[in-house]
Amino acid sequence: MIGTITVYLSSGRRTIAALNLRSDPIPSLIRRLAFPASMGMLFSVLLSVVDTFYAGMLSPTALAALSLAGPIFFLMLTLGIGAGQASNALVGNRLGAEQAAQARKLALQSLSFATLVSVVASVVAFYMAPTIFTMMGGEDPYLQPAIRYMRVVLIGTTFFSLAIVQNSILNTKGDTHSYRNAQMYALAANIVLDPLFMFVLGMGVTGVAVASIIVQIGVVIYLAVKIRTLDFMQAPHPCEYIPNFAVYKEIAHQALPSTISMLLVALGGVIIVAFVSRFGEASMAAYGIALRIEQIVLLLVIGLNIAAISITSVNYGARQLDRVSQVYQTGLRYAMALMVPGGLLLIFLGQHVMSIFTQDAQVQAIGVVYLQYEAFVLPAYALTFLSAAVLQGLKQPRVPLYFNFVRQVLAQFILFYIVVYVLQLDITGIWISIILINWVLGVGIVYVTHKYIKKLVSQSSPLIGSAPG
Repeated sequence: MIGTITVYLSSGRRTIAALNLRSDPIPSLIRRLAFPASMGMLFSVLLSVVDTFYAGMLSPTALAALSLAGPIFFLMLTLGIGAGQASNALVGNRLGAEQAAQARKLALQSLSFATLVSVVASVVAFYMAPTIFTMMGGEDPYLQPAIRYMRVVLIGTTFFSLAIVQNSILNTKGDTHSYRNAQMYALAANIVLDPLFMFVLGMGVTGVAVASIIVQIGVVIYLAVKIRTLDFMQAPHPCEYIPNFAVYKEIAHQALPSTISMLLVALGGVIIVAFVSRFGEASMAAYGIALRIEQIVLLLVIGLNIAAISITSVNYGARQLDRVSQVYQTGLRYAMALMVPGGLLLIFLGQHVMSIFTQDAQVQAIGVVYLQYEAFVLPAYALTFLSAAVLQGLKQPRVPLYFNFVRQVLAQFILFYIVVYVLQLDITGIWISIILINWVLGVGIVYVTHKYIKKLVSQSSPLIGSAPG
């Protein structure tokens, strides 16, 4: 049995029907894994939405500061995301091959790996933050608040990375409920702590960072307790966390392309912010709000991605490649079915939702237009994200890396430069460029992924019984 999901209620312990990632029907597995995963991500995104809401109560300057710091914070999280995707693929692969001892070693080493690299990166980023923000076009009055916020939140970056890896380990056993619960409790705490530190204690935007660190420590503790209930993760000894360089090498081999790929996503965010900042503080504030609204709509696709990488990695380890193909085809159908109506929500509810976060008419107008354009990009995002997730589960992280370089860096920089400096268009030129880039690259990665899976399936007979690559 691949995994049992257990939840705890006030009345006691209740066990939900076990999920067998190797034999349960794929459509049912995807739905049962994706929904709680999406809810977990919803609560996670709502944490930043709460931050944005209270920052909007403070001032447009505070909103612009969070928008400026956002890409750099995500840049730091890429280290944890890369380690998390690596642990999901590698641990799931070993579980599918029924190598529990190896799965345990990889899981524990992934936790120490994420901790080590996050600490090192945080120290470097602490001293480089002012320079990076200036290069991004940050300027007074929101530059200094962004620096103060970033330097405080960097202290807790390790906890964010640990939570990502912990969640990935739980996902390999079909548990997407624990992360949901942890983020739900974190959201409730953040709703109280944000105004406490921002307004009562007078810390302003810096209070957002302090609150974030506190709630994330709670998330890590909660998930650590849940991990110890897994059959292959019980009673870990401290010495098992000591770096094993052979295992670190395997993790790094899988994590490095994933990390670089996510770094490119972060760099893409930096590029967007750098060009958006050319249009003033109102544009920066509007982009920061609208981006969080868009992220909420994308959550169901993120849940599908988590389900896809978990099911794919286990079945690839078991050499059940026909099920891998079914995961991809079913996931694509679900993703498109969700993102088309999601785009309609952005079009028809954009004005109302923007007004929740700011009463500034100019900020509202810019944000609404952005959301209307992004409605046409959502299906393309779905194609890209799901393809990347399945490729991760197949231990092919380099393919998403190549596509992300073109999508996030090369194409964005070239097209943004042309529309802003050559054609001298207004900010809508950037939004149109985003549509073109994501659709072209989205269709491209679907073609490559489909072709790779088809090749694996055609070769499956002679590969049965061999170790997964």
